[in-house]
Amino acid sequence: MGGRFLEALLFAVSSLVLYSFGVGRVLFLVPLQVASVRRGTAGLAAAGGIAVVGLAAIRLAGLLPAPFEEGALLASGTEVAVFLLLAAGLAAANLRLGDTRALVRLLAAAAAVCLAGAPLVAVLAASPAIAGLVDKVFADTSRMLQSIFATGDSVAGTMLEALIVPDMLKMMIRESLLNSFVLAVFAFLAFSWWAGSVAGSRASGSVPVPRWRFSAFRLEGWWLWPLIASLALVLADLLRGDLRTSGAWLSYASYAAWNAALVMLFLFGLQGLAILRFWLEKRGLARFVWPLAVAAVLAALVTPRLNVVAAVALPLFGASENWVRYRSGSAAAT
Repeated sequence: MGGRFLEALLFAVSSLVLYSFGVGRVLFLVPLQVASVRRGTAGLAAAGGIAVVGLAAIRLAGLLPAPFEEGALLASGTEVAVFLLLAAGLAAANLRLGDTRALVRLLAAAAAVCLAGAPLVAVLAASPAIAGLVDKVFADTSRMLQSIFATGDSVAGTMLEALIVPDMLKMMIRESLLNSFVLAVFAFLAFSWWAGSVAGSRASGSVPVPRWRFSAFRLEGWWLWPLIASLALVLADLLRGDLRTSGAWLSYASYAAWNAALVMLFLFGLQGLAILRFWLEKRGLARFVWPLAVAAVLAALVTPRLNVVAAVALPLFGASENWVRYRSGSAAAT
């Protein structure tokens, strides 16, 4: 009993240490997933619970000099709640319900985390103290961008200033976050689940290392229907740009459509990459060409104008496997 508690404590401390660093926050759920691999869902719950209590204690200690400072307690409480929600989402993704595919469990967990987190977002948005802090951040960011992109061209300068004023920046980032929130949570949970599963399996001789290969990733044919439906709703939203101002329900439907469409495009994009990986493995080139191919795709996704082409072409390539047999034969080991 003492050994299991000590192990859970070590995983919780590892999670908090990673969470304390900017880059490490991408990995802070990985130790909790390792605990799940080694001790099951109970191990994840123990390590996650200790980590949440530890984070709450750290934030409370930071507030002690001025515990009733306006907005500080709300921000700290929200941070702890988000940590708890993500840990709970990872635990939910590890629950095995019959033969349910891990992908479906991760999607369901991400959707549940987003729905549970919606009231937190509403509370933060209604707080005058948080609103003032956000406005200050966007004002500082706007001034920094204006100084970086200052130009002598009066026309270009006027257009640029119109785009990076605080209100415009806040609106663009708000819309981007609301449109892709589910995708961000899903990608984070999926990466944490995969990385923690691999690390936990390799660290324990009694647990076999998963033989899953990315080149074998494939979506069943029925996944086409949510892709088509979500893209149709997004097209309707684009054709009727006033949907988000026509009423609450239409606004929610618009955000739901964009989130669903981006998740589906992401999944079919992964299938397109899996096909490419299969071809490279079959020819024994994956070890050398694969990193370059991934880098090229990422570069295309962050390049203006080219990013739209890449974001559409790659998922369509993946979806076309429902009609074209791209993967036949066996891939070479790499």
